[in-house]
Formats: sequence, structure tokens, C-alpha cells
Amino acid sequence: MRVIRKQEPGGERVLALGTFDGVHRGHQKLLETGKAYATGHGIPLRACSFDRHPLEVLCPEKAPKLLTTLAEKTELMQQCQVDELLLMPFTRETADREPEDFLQQLRDSVILRAVVAGWNYTFGKGGRGNAEMLREDGRKHGYRVLIVPPVKDGTGEIISSSLVRSRLQEGKIEDAEKLLGHHYSLRGRVTDGKHMGHRIGMPTANVQTAPSKQLPAFGVYPGIAAIAGHRWAAAVNIGVQPTLPSGRVTVEAHILDDEPDLYGKEIRLMLGNRIRTERKFGSPEELTCQIRKDMEDVRKWIRWSEIGQFAALQGNGRE
Repeated sequence: MRVIRKQEPGGERVLALGTFDGVHRGHQKLLETGKAYATGHGIPLRACSFDRHPLEVLCPEKAPKLLTTLAEKTELMQQCQVDELLLMPFTRETADREPEDFLQQLRDSVILRAVVAGWNYTFGKGGRGNAEMLREDGRKHGYRVLIVPPVKDGTGEIISSSLVRSRLQEGKIEDAEKLLGHHYSLRGRVTDGKHMGHRIGMPTANVQTAPSKQLPAFGVYPGIAAIAGHRWAAAVNIGVQPTLPSGRVTVEAHILDDEPDLYGKEIRLMLGNRIRTERKFGSPEELTCQIRKDMEDVRKWIRWSEIGQFAALQGNGRE
């Protein structure tokens, strides 16, 4: 899959329009629709998104954390068999562009054969562009417009990035993953921390995640730590470490039954539902006792959860 950072001339294309944060099941349905049309007509599918969330420019204080970093979004798009991913720069000038000008830009950049968008997709200044404007422009300029209806979960709620984000903020990782249609994970480099884990006999891997990444609710989670083809069971603490505060939000993984050298390496954490909230303990000894209990809860999760059973987890099992 090609990743394009600015508009460039192209031949015939099917364009899929959206922010695609999370590349959740609703997005996947849209991309499947575009891919089916593109394949049927022998045309590449180009997904058109922005290099940042529009609210980062329009209203920074209301900009949400992202479900997927650009690297994760790119990987998921490739899994959806997108041929090209266009990451258009979003600036104040972009926000002030009239929707008609936005459509003209799309038509000028490729030989446009079809556009695929979600039922609630808006574009252009003030969000004035919508599905009906797309249909009208398609009729006028001779390209097909495919508007994808909402995809709902088992309770009838419409799947959206906001709904996924709310489940994460409740610590309900597995519910979020049902909406996503893929695993939610945290990725980052293992960095040097305060070494408090070593001082209490519970060494941890301090994972430096992307600042833009949406973290789940503070607390302790069962998880799988994956790195360089190896997997370990882990108790993952996300929060501000109230017992031994560091002054910042941290993601720490306590590896079970092993002490691998992870410093400086890239690691991926796949989580289960939160097993307890973060709280302050009366002493380091009390904290150590609780961590041991957390590790036992992780072992139970490993035995009973689908993701836990997926890996060979004795020591450093191979993926």
C-alpha cells in the first residue's frame, strides 16, 4: 500500500472518504464497499484522510485522543486491502475551504470513478458538505457515489470512534474490541523509569506510548506483552502511581514469571478488561502484596480469555 502525503495526479480511482480513527467496524464496512466496487471495475482504491484530527486545528481543547496512531492506521488500512492512503494536511486553510472547492480538488487529482463515504460524513467549511451534496456532485460530473449506512453493535448502538473511546474510558477493553473488530493495543519503547519496581521486588517495563494515543481508564489490566516474536503474560498499570508518584501518567507492565531485558525495545501491549481501579496504598509493602494479587488475577484471565489462550505463555513463548 502506498502512503501519499499530498495530493498528486493519478489515473482512475475509487475514493473512500473519512477520518478513519480506529478503523473500526463501521470504517471497515465502508472500505469493504469501496474495495468491492474498485475490484469489480479494475480500479485502485484510495482512502482519503487527514494527517491529524480536524479538532486539533478547529478547537484544540476539545480534540480527542486518537484510537490509532498514524502508523497503526496505516497498518489497519493495509489489512483492509486499501491500495493507497492519502493523508491530507489539515490546516486552518483546509477548514475554511468551501465544500465545492474540496470536491473540485478531489476531481482534479484523479479520474474519479466512485466515491464512498459514511452516512454522516461532512466536509468543507462549517461541515456544510454532506452525503446529498456528494450525490449531486456525482450526478453532475459522472461518478458513482456510494453512501454506507450506519453499522450497529448488538444493542443497536451505532458504532463510532466516540463510542469506542467511551468504552475504553470505562476500562471495558473487550467491549471496545468488539466495536473495533480488531485488538486494541498500546505500543511504545521501553524507557528508563524511577526503578521503584526493582526497589519493591517487582520490576516493571515502563512503556512510552504516543502522546496522542487514547489510554483506557486508569487502573490495572491483564495483558499480553509482545516483542520481537515473543509473548509474556503481564499485569499492566496505567495511571499516576499514587502510592509512589512519578508526577505523570505512566504505562507499566509487570511481566509474569520472567525478567526479560526489554529496555530500549519496542513493545506491544494487548489488554483485557480492567481488573481494578488505581488507588493509593498505605505502604510499599501493601502495594507489593496487591501486585501479587493482580498477577494471580492475570493468570486467571490467561486461562479463561481468548486472547490469553492465544499465546504460549510459559516464560518467553514464541508468537
